[in-house]
Amino acid sequence: MTDPGRKLSAVGPAPSRDAAPAAGRGARSERAALAILGVLLAVSLVGLALSMGRNARLDREVAELSAELETTRGVLGAYESRLSEVRDAVARLSALVEAVPGPEAAPAPTADAPAP
Repeated sequence: MTDPGRKLSAVGPAPSRDAAPAAGRGARSERAALAILGVLLAVSLVGLALSMGRNARLDREVAELSAELETTRGVLGAYESRLSEVRDAVARLSALVEAVPGPEAAPAPTADAPAP
């Protein structure tokens, strides 16, 4: 029969022998995923740093080129002003040349005048 001192209790199923290796594989795959994420993060940070350095260099180059452009515009303005002055002087000289009578309109030399 039954022993009065013996108590019955419910026991869960016995752990399977495959459960421990599966848990180990899960932890390893999580570590591998974290390592991959860490490498990707490091590569992204290096790329960001390189990109920021290149952007800073390009910003400096744009500033230098803008200053050079302003200088060139100033020089070009001075040349245009000088060219305008030269054109005005040429126009005045051309008007003076047109106002001077040509050799056919010059008076004929007289007999009393010495020949040149």
